[in-house]
Formats: sequence, structure tokens, C-alpha cells
Amino acid sequence: MSSHHLKRSVRAATAATVVVVGALLPATAIADPAPPGDALTAAQQLAELNRQAEVLTEQWHYARDQLTARRGELERAKADVNAAAAAAERARAVQGQYRSQVDRLTNASFQGARLSRLSALLVSDSPQDFLDQMSALDMLAVDSKQALDRLTGALAQTQQAEQAAKDAAARAGEAEDDATALEGELTRSRAEMDRQIQVVTRRLAELSSPQRAAYLSGGDIHFPITLVGSGIAVKAARAALSKQGSAYVWGGDGPVTFDCSGLVKWAFEQAGMPGLPHSAQEQARMGRSVSRSQLQPGDLIALYSPISHIGIYVGDGLYVNAPQSGDVVKVVLVPWSQVTALSRIG
Repeated sequence: MSSHHLKRSVRAATAATVVVVGALLPATAIADPAPPGDALTAAQQLAELNRQAEVLTEQWHYARDQLTARRGELERAKADVNAAAAAAERARAVQGQYRSQVDRLTNASFQGARLSRLSALLVSDSPQDFLDQMSALDMLAVDSKQALDRLTGALAQTQQAEQAAKDAAARAGEAEDDATALEGELTRSRAEMDRQIQVVTRRLAELSSPQRAAYLSGGDIHFPITLVGSGIAVKAARAALSKQGSAYVWGGDGPVTFDCSGLVKWAFEQAGMPGLPHSAQEQARMGRSVSRSQLQPGDLIALYSPISHIGIYVGDGLYVNAPQSGDVVKVVLVPWSQVTALSRIG
């Protein structure tokens, strides 16, 4: 790929990444409505405020994952710059070697050109002397051609190495610009997330006992951990179930506190699959989609559009998840009307 095309491709990827992250972020501040009097309405209102905060948290996770990826690309590009520069330097040294050899052979060939086949025959004292002189001329011609071929190859290798160094430098520059832009988006998303979390935290503290009971209703924290089956996904489901009763904390990724995507990430790490993104949206895109009739324990259940909540299916229409602020990791019925993605990884 030419340097021009490479730069254009990287710029397009950079712009797309920042646009995606920017589009995910809220355009306006979320209102904090006055708390209602009755318990059910208060619970529903807080659940909605909580979901808005969860959306912001997952957007922050997404932006952070993207920034981490771009920083990784930047480091790889910098390493490529150094490696390509070293290769170019070695290629230039080889080119200098062969150029010196060609110069010597060219000069020798010029001197030897005075000794033609006819002159060699005339000055030879014997047939053997003639053959020796002709053999020397032939060898000189072969050496010259080989040296020229090597010089041509060294020149091409030098040009390729120098171009690779330029391309790597271009990638490093674009990745650095991209990371800088993403850092700005990350700061903005974090500020929005923190503001909304403060709203939810304040409202949680204001709940009366009936309101809190309505808010936390439902769910099981004693679901059996001994799921039938094998493989990474089932092991992840068992790991998530082992954390029933653990507190929900924004951004928590274990082993003591969790948010929804943090529980999924931690569970799959325990099952032997490290490196999952800490973003419900990105987790839902992993693996392959499955239908509701195909669901097996360990499959991922993602909710809402855009996706902002995720859990792990455990069978019989149930899934384990870290539901919301003020709540704990537990098993609940899958809210099928809110499910937007089903996927299988591992």
C-alpha cells in the first residue's frame, strides 16, 4: 500500500472511531426530576435514572477501551518505526558494500577490456597461457554481473525499508492524534457519568423503606452454581454465579464489586478468556449471534438500544447480572421485551 493510501486509510479510521464515541455521548444534560410520593413510581423513576447512568458508564467503558486500543497501536507503530529505520540502515550498508565491489570490478573490466581474444592469442606464449587468460576474462565478466545484480537487489531493499519506515511513522502520527482526540471524549463522558451517578446516589439515599423494597424487588442470590455442561462459557456462568450477593458499583470489574459488563469481563477471565472489553456493547458483538431457542448457559444477554446492559444466561429463562446501583449480583428472569442481542463466545 502506498504511503498516501495508508495515511488516508488511517485518517478515515481515526475519524470514524472518534465520531462513533462522540455519537454515543449525550448531547444534553439529563434532568433530575422531583421525587414522587408513592413507592412504585419512585422506584420506577429511580430505575430510569439508574439506567441513564448505566448508559453513560458503558459509553465511558467503550471510550476507554478504544483509547487503550489506539495507544496499543501507537506503541506498535513506534516499534515499527525503529525496526524499519534499523532495516533501512542495514540495507544502506549492504548497498555501500556492493557499490564498492562494482566500482572495483568495473575498473578491472576496463583494464581487462584492452585484452581481447585476438590480443590474448597474439601475446600468449602457449595454448595453455591463452586459455588461462581467457578464463580470467570470463570470470571477471561473471563477477561483474553478479555484483551488479546484488547492487540492484540492495538498492530495492533499501527503498522498501525506507518506505516502510515512512509508513510506520505515518501510522504512529495518526495513532497519536487519534489517542489525543479520544482522551478528550473520555474526559467528557466521565464528567457526564459522574454527574448522573451523583443524582442516582442522592436519590437512593432519599428512598423510604417501602420505596427501596419496590426498587430492589425480585431476584435470587442463592441460585445453584453447579450448572451442567463444560467449556469456557459455562465456566464463566459458574464464576458469575459465585459472586451472587456482591455489590453493584459503577465501573466495578471484580473481584469484590461489579457493574454489568465488569461482571461478564471478570467471569470470562476466571474461565480462561482474558482480554474482554469492559463495554456491554463490545461484549455483545463478540462471538456469534444465537436465537432464543438456541440459548445455552454461558450465552450473553444484552439489553436496550443502544446496548447498555448485559448478563450471562443460566437456563430456564434466567440470567445472572449486576443489575443497578444499590443492588447486588443476582439471578433474575430475562426481560425478553428489552433484549436486543443474544450471543455466544468461547
